[in-house]
Amino acid sequence: MFDFGIGYTELLVIAVVAIIVIGPKDLPKVLRAFGRMMAKVRGMAREFQGHLDAAMRETGFDEVKKDLQSIKSGNPIADVAKDFKKQDADFKNYFGDLNAKPAEPAKPGAIAEAKPAASPADNDFDKYFAKPKADSVQS
Repeated sequence: MFDFGIGYTELLVIAVVAIIVIGPKDLPKVLRAFGRMMAKVRGMAREFQGHLDAAMRETGFDEVKKDLQSIKSGNPIADVAKDFKKQDADFKNYFGDLNAKPAEPAKPGAIAEAKPAASPADNDFDKYFAKPKADSVQS
């Protein structure tokens, strides 16, 4: 019944002490004043909670809270598995099936002849910075 950490024996001790200290004549007045005070405290707490809820609605925090709750209720493993299946399908569409027969190699006659490799003298460095050959040097 009481969730603030006080058991029935502690409440009985408090009641006996209150009767002795306050006296039986003034005890109903004190309990009535205590009840009114607790009602005011509860009203202020309710009002404060209402202001906090309104502030959360204004800032959009309640939407973030709903998003977080939806993330908690979701199944991240199923989402990841779905992403992997999609990536696998994309891979197979792009590269083909791995168990499929490989394509036939091209025949040697079908390949266009390659351009002959450039000689060392064809690049600009050799043209401008090469050492002159011995036979082209005139003495």
